[in-house]
Amino acid sequence: MNANTGDEGESSENNESSNKQHPETQPISDPNSGSSDPTDHRKQYEWKTHYPPDAIKEIYQETFYLSAILVISFSLILLNWIGVFDRFSPEAYTTLRKYIFYSSSGLLGGIIFGLKYFYRVVARGYWHQDRKIWRLMSPFIAMTVAFVVGAMIDSGTINTVKPITTPSVVSIGFIAGYFADEAVGKMYDIASVIFGKSSDKSSMKKSVDGE
Repeated sequence: MNANTGDEGESSENNESSNKQHPETQPISDPNSGSSDPTDHRKQYEWKTHYPPDAIKEIYQETFYLSAILVISFSLILLNWIGVFDRFSPEAYTTLRKYIFYSSSGLLGGIIFGLKYFYRVVARGYWHQDRKIWRLMSPFIAMTVAFVVGAMIDSGTINTVKPITTPSVVSIGFIAGYFADEAVGKMYDIASVIFGKSSDKSSMKKSVDGE
């Protein structure tokens, strides 16, 4: 038994020394953690990629796609700002212009969040194909969320000051797109107030049934 204990201790010491010699093999629990650390658990002068050629090709394709969405979102904001889409009556155009700003700035916020996430997972070895759909679709989810958040603000569903200037509309759209997950959580709270939670419905049903 003592011999086994000695072997185990020696094995653990070897593992620890191996991890010290190869720090890049130590897993990172969260790809978003320690964003201020520029090493990505690599040794000094270790500059070559660890990804195979097929993965590198897909990474470059996603980089081009995300960059194109970034340019498109900026272009939509600028074109809308100078009045390119002014093809309707003044009243209709005012509403349309506002929601184009909400949507395009939400798309911009979503793509900025996606780019930040993308370069971190690539650098830290967490990029994989199964997340590709999320990376491709998340900017459009953010755009939709920003559009709906704008509508909820205008309708008074969200209790906040209504934006009256173009910069304020763009700012709200960007924040809603960048923090789309938090915005959806806020929508859940509002839906719970309007429609009630499932537990409230079940208790109401029991009281109606006389139980």
